[in-house]
Amino acid sequence: MAGSLRQTFEEFRRRRVFRVLAVYVVAAWVMIQFGSSVFEPLGLPSWSMRMLLVLLAIGFVLTCVLAWVYDIGPRGIERTAPLATVATADPETVPKATDALVAVLPFADLSEAKDQDYFCDGLAEEILNALASVSGLRVASRTSSFRYRGSTEDVREIGKALRVGAIMEGSVRKSGNRVRITAQLIDAGSGYHLWSESFDRQLRDIFAIQEEIARSVVNVFRISIKGQTLDICRCPPTDMRAYEFYLRGRQIASVKGSDEWTKAPEMFRRAIALDPGYAQAHAGLADLLAQLLIWRILKPEDVLEEAIDAAKRALELAPDMAEAQVARANTLSLAGDNAGAVAAFERAIELNPGLYEAHYYFGRHDFAQGNYARAIAQFEAAHRARPDEFQALVLATNAADSVGDTAHGDALARSALPIAMAEIAADPENGRALYLAAGLQARLGDVEGGRQNLEAALRLQPDDFGTLYNAACTFTRMGDHDRGLDLLARALASGGGFRDWIEKDSDLDALRKLPRYAQIMARFDDKAHDTSG
Repeated sequence: MAGSLRQTFEEFRRRRVFRVLAVYVVAAWVMIQFGSSVFEPLGLPSWSMRMLLVLLAIGFVLTCVLAWVYDIGPRGIERTAPLATVATADPETVPKATDALVAVLPFADLSEAKDQDYFCDGLAEEILNALASVSGLRVASRTSSFRYRGSTEDVREIGKALRVGAIMEGSVRKSGNRVRITAQLIDAGSGYHLWSESFDRQLRDIFAIQEEIARSVVNVFRISIKGQTLDICRCPPTDMRAYEFYLRGRQIASVKGSDEWTKAPEMFRRAIALDPGYAQAHAGLADLLAQLLIWRILKPEDVLEEAIDAAKRALELAPDMAEAQVARANTLSLAGDNAGAVAAFERAIELNPGLYEAHYYFGRHDFAQGNYARAIAQFEAAHRARPDEFQALVLATNAADSVGDTAHGDALARSALPIAMAEIAADPENGRALYLAAGLQARLGDVEGGRQNLEAALRLQPDDFGTLYNAACTFTRMGDHDRGLDLLARALASGGGFRDWIEKDSDLDALRKLPRYAQIMARFDDKAHDTSG
């Protein structure tokens, strides 16, 4: 009996009936007060007040019914989903809070000027990274959880979508050198608070606050962290202005469009100018410059030396910073130092075995070097570190094809496609998810679905190298070699691409014997020679 009453109460709460009725009661009280004050002076008959009360009573019943059946959400007025589809789904897809699966949402900016998004994101991301470093605790990736920025969606729906048992959210109010942070951990099944706390301190205490929040979450799940180090800024800046520039650089680097990335290095350079001993700023600069070089947005002769120096300096200041080892590995890989890159990647993994970026970029390096077996292992390790990310699995399918293991490649594709499609459903304008999903669809036989996603990606990002190159690969797989060659020519004409990668990409195997492919690659080589010379 008690369980049934509690379930009924929860259903009323889920459908927001109590909230609607509270608003109705307040409005009705105002109308009654108004009627009592003006009906008699206006000469209205004595039964007018009784009629008002009857209408309000009828309205109360109708409001109860409408509040139960309908809800006002982000898409307008819509019928409320029954409890069976929300709270009693397959238990394997709705984890419990005790399962130690958590997502950290972006913190809300409550500052008066509403100009602290970069700070709020940085705070949430530091906590996310700290929790991700805890053995026994699974954390949704930034890509997945940060898509719910500013969302009014119920936490239970978010938990179901992210397949986590608990959601962390919070708010930040920053004014001058003071910061007020409120954080709360919510059971994604019931919507009840598991833990909450507020902090009102000096800005310089931000790292201590982050650690306190992370430790509180770990304690909720009763996970022992004895012998483990929470990944909170171990080399804090001496100048908090440098920290703010560092966070601005991180935020710019996190946006989807690569057009904005070129603005981020200057943020890291300004942080370094304010605090030359700030290891994370040096690592951030090295990492971002490496990304810009990998995507051929900047030229090696312009920034590669600066990237190498920044990574080296970061490691001088913080030898055990795994992220700095990854940055150094990427710069050495770009400089052609295979042995040095491998050593740096291995050291990064030794320092932090669960670091997604270490495995992912190690896999990319191995693929470019033709070491396909180790590339597959690294891509699969990257996916284990972030099970809600699909990009590593996509690259692993190519590596499996390169060693002739088509069955393994198909299995990887079947694992990756549902994750990619979920990403598209949550963010229909994610061009990378669209074109990578298209490749998986084409591989698994859904040619028409793949074609539709490719065309959508090309409409969104018609001049983006990654979109053009991957579309070329997928159209080639579909047997449309002319379209594949057209897109490959456009991609390489943009200045992007590495010959080592292109020549080892099994998706383009069908083009290699065609005369036009040789012409495209000859023009690419001529352009690369002119650029370097």
